[in-house]
Amino acid sequence: EQGYQRRVRGVDDGLSQLYLDGIVTLVDAHNFKRTQREADGTVTEFGRQIALADVVVLNKMDLVEEESRDSLTEEIRAMNGACVVQHTTRSRVDLEGILGIQAYTSVPPPSTVEHKLSRAISTVTLTTDKLLRKKELENTLESLLWEEPTSPLKQSHLVEDGGEMTILRMKGRVHTDTGWFMVQAVRDIYELTPIATPPSGTAPHLIFIGSHLDSQRLQNVTKMHPR
Repeated sequence: EQGYQRRVRGVDDGLSQLYLDGIVTLVDAHNFKRTQREADGTVTEFGRQIALADVVVLNKMDLVEEESRDSLTEEIRAMNGACVVQHTTRSRVDLEGILGIQAYTSVPPPSTVEHKLSRAISTVTLTTDKLLRKKELENTLESLLWEEPTSPLKQSHLVEDGGEMTILRMKGRVHTDTGWFMVQAVRDIYELTPIATPPSGTAPHLIFIGSHLDSQRLQNVTKMHPR
């Protein structure tokens, strides 16, 4: 399971010679719509694996009508606006697209996909022109990722349909009082990695991928705003 694998690689000294290059999810394009209908707006393992992915490989594209292929890609991008989508047939994949992608050592570009509250899993991208305090940022990330569902903070994240806002994946780069950092998070595990100062004019950003995301409440907690 992807979240578990990410956690093990982050804390197990026995795997210290290994590193996580990226998460690849293989999707059956022919049955994608049916699987979506069966989910009926709920968060399933199918949706979680797409949310965690850095690359989504849409297999069996030869069985999808040509006029439906673009909309299928848009559906994936609506769930995870930060992933790369590859089309393939009979699982023939360009290995350069799934190996050596350095998803955890390079900063992802901001997502341009609109957040849609009606989706069980979706993407929100926020930015800011202000300098963040690193300690406050860490407290914010930990409160979003670590608080128990019954805590007052988590209760404040309940959305109108009664669902709990849950962050499955987060990535981006931020400018703090101690320098620039790349942010990577999978479920309750996060990392802040120092990075070189980017070119002038580069905007900090955070990409949130999860269920029942509420853009306004994320803005309030992070003190950031939409792109």
